[in-house]
Amino acid sequence: MSGLTRRAVGRGLAALATCSAWPGAFPAQAPGIAAPAAADDFRGGRRSGFVLGGVERDAGLLDAMASLGANTARVFFPFRRCQGCDTFGRAAADLASLRTLLARAAARGVGVVVVGSFQGVETPAFWSNAALRSSVVENWEWFAATFGDYPAIAGLDLMNEPNPPWPSADIAEAQAAWHPLAEQVIAAIRQRRPVIPIVFEPVAGGNVLGLHGLRRFADPHIVYSPHFYTPHDITHQYVNPAWQRRIPYPAGAEFGLGAWAPRLGVTRIDALRLEQELEVARTFELRQDVPIYVGEFSCVRWAPDGSATRWVQDALSLFERYGWSWTYHEFRGWPGWDAEIDSVDPAASNRSRDAPTMALLRRAMQRRPA
Repeated sequence: MSGLTRRAVGRGLAALATCSAWPGAFPAQAPGIAAPAAADDFRGGRRSGFVLGGVERDAGLLDAMASLGANTARVFFPFRRCQGCDTFGRAAADLASLRTLLARAAARGVGVVVVGSFQGVETPAFWSNAALRSSVVENWEWFAATFGDYPAIAGLDLMNEPNPPWPSADIAEAQAAWHPLAEQVIAAIRQRRPVIPIVFEPVAGGNVLGLHGLRRFADPHIVYSPHFYTPHDITHQYVNPAWQRRIPYPAGAEFGLGAWAPRLGVTRIDALRLEQELEVARTFELRQDVPIYVGEFSCVRWAPDGSATRWVQDALSLFERYGWSWTYHEFRGWPGWDAEIDSVDPAASNRSRDAPTMALLRRAMQRRPA
């Protein structure tokens, strides 16, 4: 999730006791398995599905996703920090879960975007620690060598919602911290896998504004992946204390929303405003000729009077018009984002594939280009 509501992924620090295969040793490739396709698989809106969550989730959920029409699952793999040292590693239980999940995904024809979840990257201390940053590079090289030829892998997402500090209020300051690290990781992965799609999320927690002023990487197999939750005042209402107003979608200018973008200002929040908010990403895509994949988007289901469904409809319409791939956040995880629950009651739990928001998602996946 974006911003203050970021969900912790993984099974906690206790699993560090089982960490193994720390960076340094690279196992041989699995024999006889074709390499995944390149980043062009994400062009034209050819990938759509759901965020599944952590690798520990039941692999059987992939069956349910596939039955709804998904061909893509976004899954978090936790690189756990070694106790007492400035190094990330991998827990044996997480590796076993990932192998199970990838086998299930391959059997159902679902591509998996594996997201690097590095403990502590949301803190300024990570970004000032050269050893930890080097460990990110080493772990991704290990991962590419170990899992890069599994046929179910659709892409490697370098870091979830990177958000280096930028006290100057100039987003270039955050980009100067993240982009060089991303380039090192890309180079390390390429030593092991020349064409596997690499998913790059911009700074500011994956916000589309993180693409402002960005030039595409030299590597031709990069997928650029913003997240979209604009405005949080609507999509995250009552999720945490930061957003404690009941606001419908569309919302009139009387709600005072939009000041975060001085060029646009306080306006009505509707499909036109969402289009304007996505303009940075659309311009970047067209100028740089790159694939765009919206790794996360959603609106909390208790937004009033069907607002969540209307917001998702407008977002999907824009993604479809632009030919962007997407994964909805999230599939049968935290109930607030569950598109199968048709209720504004936070305690509701009854699911239906015909719930209004899920019906929208199913129809969009049915329209997906082959």
